[in-house]
Order: sequence, then structure tokens, then C-alpha cells
Amino acid sequence: MTTAPATYPRLLALVDDSPLGHATAEEAVRLARALGSELLFLAAIPPAPPMMAEVDVAMFDPTADHERLGREQAGRAFASAQGLAQAAGVPSRTLVTVGADPAEAANHAANEHDCAMIIVGSHGRGALARLVLGSVMAHLTKIADRPVLVVKLHGDASAAAPAAAT
Repeated sequence: MTTAPATYPRLLALVDDSPLGHATAEEAVRLARALGSELLFLAAIPPAPPMMAEVDVAMFDPTADHERLGREQAGRAFASAQGLAQAAGVPSRTLVTVGADPAEAANHAANEHDCAMIIVGSHGRGALARLVLGSVMAHLTKIADRPVLVVKLHGDASAAAPAAAT
């Protein structure tokens, strides 16, 4: 008895406006093209960080400024990612989430949009840096309801190599 191979009609790629975000988009486009998949590019704007000192909110709204800056960055990331997808003939869409943990947002979006796999970048930080700064990739691989492909930067910021998450 033979079974049909797994298909991946839609993939979700968590991107941002950084060398790692660009490498993640490049790998997502390569994979989507090879599998004949549609891509959903996600920019997840995390909650605004707590204020360290009192400020005059009449002059500065930290939450609105955080979201505005996040949306600007998402626009740049999407322009680059969709340009790559278009050049490769891969259909793509974009989605921005605001105020949720990026790993939780990616898992939720993958479920909501019926994505078969999530593609995420990893900075390759050491244990201490992960403890202090956190790791979207580590959290996502623990909570994801579907396969996660991890893209790492090795040396040159323009070269990406995928690594399977377990």
C-alpha cells in the first residue's frame, strides 16, 4: 500500500527587516517554489517594552510609536520578501500582528491560515543570550502545531542555511 506524499499548499514565514529576516524570506521562497506552495509572510510586532522612566505622554506615546515603527519595519521586510517571491513566481500574501508574542502569533496565524509549515530565523545566540533576550525560534519550536524550519545565518549575512527543528 502506498501513501500520497505530504503536501504543503501554504507556508508561513516569520520575517523582519534584518539580514536574518531577509535570509528567512529567501529560504522560504526557495522552498515554496520547489513545493509549489503559496507563502504567507508574517511580521509580528511584539508588545511595547515597559517604560524605564516617566515621560510626558503629551509629547510621546510609547505604544503608538512602537507600533508605528514596527509597521514601518514590516513594510520594508514585506517589500523585500514579496519582491523575492514575485521574481520566483511564488504567490504570496502578508500579515502583520501587533502586541502578541511573535512565536505565539506565528503559531496562531499558521493555524488560522492553514499553513502546513512555519519558517523562522535563528540568530544562533548562546544559552546566556537566549536567557536574557529570549528566543522566538526556541519558543516557537516548543509550541508549534506543525513542522518548523529554522534558518540560520552562517558567517556571511547574505548566506542562509536551513536547519531542521526537532
